[in-house]
Amino acid sequence: MQHLSSHILSRNAIVSFATLALVASAHGAIVSVGGGAVQIAPPTNAQYTALPGPPAYCWDELSGVSSTALLVNTIGNGVFTGGSYGPFVAGGVFDSHMIHFDAGQGVALVQGSVTFSGNIIAVIYENNLLDISDGLLGAPGTTYATGDPFRSHASALGASSYTVSGSTINFTLWANSVAGWPNKMAQLRVLTDGTVPAPGAVALLGLAGLAGRRRR
Repeated sequence: MQHLSSHILSRNAIVSFATLALVASAHGAIVSVGGGAVQIAPPTNAQYTALPGPPAYCWDELSGVSSTALLVNTIGNGVFTGGSYGPFVAGGVFDSHMIHFDAGQGVALVQGSVTFSGNIIAVIYENNLLDISDGLLGAPGTTYATGDPFRSHASALGASSYTVSGSTINFTLWANSVAGWPNKMAQLRVLTDGTVPAPGAVALLGLAGLAGRRRR
């Protein structure tokens, strides 16, 4: 009986630690996409014409980025359409993700959704604010369209819109490659909660799980 109890406890410990490892690995990640959204690994090139769509391509950028004065267009949940938003100042620890739509040739529109492992804190869509945040939040090894005046929307969203609800963003992105139009691409840099539970809290979570299984 002693041997059996030790075996069960050992097995439960493995399950608990595996569960904790799974939680840690899911931190700062895209967990699902829908509609016209396709998840890819961070590309080497995200400049105009490098990733023509539809679809809208999505990738994870960085995790655990700390900033006290990050300029963003929108903060928190809401429906954002048509008008101008921000800049607002956001502070905290963020995970960054990119939603990228390049119309290729002519005029195009794409609709889709992306769900993340953490709640959405803020969104950046304005070309100037995207430029500013590339160095801090962009994926290492990816060349962004930094400085391209036709990279994305100006302060006004125009025909594009998005809705933020918890950890999910639903979007309609519109882009026009006609010469002189303000957005050859439409991009959303989505910032999610990058706070990692303290080691003590994680340890207590594991011990609580073990204790519960041992009692059973």
